[in-house]
Amino acid sequence: MRREAGHGPGFGRRSRGLIGAVVLALALPGCAGLSPQGDTSEGVAAQRGQAGRTGPGFADGEFSPEILYKILVAEFAGRRGQVDIALDNYLDVAETTRDPAVAERAVRIAIFGRDQARGLKAARLWTELDPDNLDARRVYGALLLRAGRVDEAIDELQALVEPPNDDQTRFSLIGDMLAREKDKTVAVQVMERIVARHEDNPHAIFTFAQLLGRTGEFERSLALLDRLLEDDPNHQGAVVYQARILQREGRTSEALAALIRYLERVPDAQDVRMTYARLLVDAKRYDEAREQFELLSEQTPENADVAYALGLLLLQTNHNDEAKKQFRRLVDLRKRVDAAYYYLGQIAESEEEFEVALDAYEHVDRGDHHLNAQIRVAMILAEQGKVAKARSHLQGIRVRNQQEAVRIYRSEAEILVRKDRLMDAMTVYDVALQEFPENSSLLYARAMLAEKLDMLEVLERDLRDVLSREPNNADALNALGYTLADRTDRYEEALEFIKRAYELRPDDHYVVDSMGWIMYRLGRYDEALKYLRRAMELNNDAEIAVHLGEVLWVMGDKKAAREVWDTAIKITPEDKRLLDVIKRFGP
Repeated sequence: MRREAGHGPGFGRRSRGLIGAVVLALALPGCAGLSPQGDTSEGVAAQRGQAGRTGPGFADGEFSPEILYKILVAEFAGRRGQVDIALDNYLDVAETTRDPAVAERAVRIAIFGRDQARGLKAARLWTELDPDNLDARRVYGALLLRAGRVDEAIDELQALVEPPNDDQTRFSLIGDMLAREKDKTVAVQVMERIVARHEDNPHAIFTFAQLLGRTGEFERSLALLDRLLEDDPNHQGAVVYQARILQREGRTSEALAALIRYLERVPDAQDVRMTYARLLVDAKRYDEAREQFELLSEQTPENADVAYALGLLLLQTNHNDEAKKQFRRLVDLRKRVDAAYYYLGQIAESEEEFEVALDAYEHVDRGDHHLNAQIRVAMILAEQGKVAKARSHLQGIRVRNQQEAVRIYRSEAEILVRKDRLMDAMTVYDVALQEFPENSSLLYARAMLAEKLDMLEVLERDLRDVLSREPNNADALNALGYTLADRTDRYEEALEFIKRAYELRPDDHYVVDSMGWIMYRLGRYDEALKYLRRAMELNNDAEIAVHLGEVLWVMGDKKAAREVWDTAIKITPEDKRLLDVIKRFGP
């Protein structure tokens, strides 16, 4: 794949110790795919460094040649996607060596291969060999639960929280595991039975309240949180979670009131104040939110989360100079550095300090913002007239998956479109679609470019290709319907596409505009006017103004048409569509 980094399908990624050394020596590539909870082969290899291990399958404290051979067979089988062979060998090694790390490895492979029976066998062995391992018991409990052995699962999970180990961390392990189960009803019932054995334990009750919230049983969750707060009015976790549920239920004023009451009693409760500030942001009460974040900043000047949240709020409210201070503070703290540089780049770019922006973006060398930053670098270079350099920069970005590769292609094409090099952009899309022939994003983008080039056959072919796999893709339905209405006389066919898009997105101003336009094309002017006026209410867009004005003009209300166009031209004075329609219909 062009510019894409990846890993082969083996098992031994980042291996250390004897196993890792042998595997790496044989150039066996790694893959985390068979280790959903992390690469356990690393744990196996690390434990091989323990001197003095003896027993079946060990030789002088290390694996015997016979055992090592079986491990290598398993690794090569994994590389070839032969999960059964890999699992057979790891289970055999685990039973022979009685080594918990090998047993864990077998469990992970069984989970990946969806082999319930052997997964249970390996997990039982893992817990026997390492009875104090929390992960072992948690995984075994989950597998028992999925096998329908609920009572045994509860006993296994209950062992995690036997006093004196009945703390929040251990209950949270159980709660997190149950929250990931597909059968939410069973998950809640299991937690309920565990909590019944710890009915006076606030950690158990709080975990149950969280699970109920995560499974949508909000009223039961709120009832438990009320009980917790009655017993301990200063329980920060309870009031924070209560506020989140109330907000999710649309009861934001109640959530804010509960947090205010708490902060009046405990003004130094930072988690509560942070939640309060974030809820104020969600409620668009930005000035109040800023006050709370600034107070938190004074209380905890080294808190990177506070600096980050305050910086984003200041950026969102166009206080760029103050936002810069917060992001530079993050750089000084060496926390969230990549994000900080990304937003510093955005601010510099918005202020047309392009060299400053480029420098900031170049510092974003990893993390979630890396790709966005590198795309912005290319966009700036292109705006500076360095199109070849911009394209070279994009093509040099190392991407991790198809989604990122598609974004690179689309960004390269967008640069060319902005420079009016439409055929070059079309070539980029053609190359991209040779690599990803069924990618809807690329097909849709090429279709939109084809419309600019009057290549309507390409547009229709690509959009129909998308719809063949995604019949409810509203964007494709609307684009195809509108184009047929606007550029052909296939009005009835266009109407069917637009009606389907409208059923999916009745409040999308583009779709509503399309409904108005097809009604106009069909001569149903009153209906056209209704849809186009509603589209204008949804979004005061220049193209909608073009359509609405034209319908009014044709219906004889030239004064109203001129008013619509005059209003629109004040907002977008250089819009070509507006200028064309005004010229076409005269003064």
